[in-house]
Amino acid sequence: MFNTDDRGQVGIGTLIVFIAMVLVAAIAAGVLINTAGLLQAQAQQTGEETTAEVSDLVTISEVVGSDNNSKSTIDELNVSMRLASGSDPINMSRASYTISSPRGEAGVINGNEDSSSSPVSYDQKQGFDDQTSDEYILTEQKDVIIATIDLTDTDAISPLNESERTKLVVQSPAGGQSFKEFQAPRNINQDASYILS
Repeated sequence: MFNTDDRGQVGIGTLIVFIAMVLVAAIAAGVLINTAGLLQAQAQQTGEETTAEVSDLVTISEVVGSDNNSKSTIDELNVSMRLASGSDPINMSRASYTISSPRGEAGVINGNEDSSSSPVSYDQKQGFDDQTSDEYILTEQKDVIIATIDLTDTDAISPLNESERTKLVVQSPAGGQSFKEFQAPRNINQDASYILS
């Protein structure tokens, strides 16, 4: 005859091992699902930030230099900007400007409008129909803003002499950078303005 007592003990042992395996598998599956969720969220955030860094740019239309101090130097830059194609809205009040010259001068200027020490001021040239705050946000392709940079109000760079080349980098808050290199005219008349190219 069959020994049923031994069979019962083997069945209980197998059941315990089976339940333990199921619990371990459930815990491992939970850890994998949690890890996959975290990785997906991180990858999505990284993708969005990278896309913004590449696509959130401004187009620098033109730069007008002026001699306001009657010293035959360009001491003020009026930088006309609009959104680049495919760019999301950009808060220009949080942008920064890097200016360099052949003399070895270079510096970063904070474009924060709220800062009283900032040499940058803004003028709404086109668009901005619903402008209600002190922040200047380019939201549409039709919006045009002019950033006025006073070179006499910053230690970043000295006023430009005749025929001097300068490079301007506009960096949006997301990190996208737009470049413009231009040269002062050969002859700078006092109190005159020039389109720099």
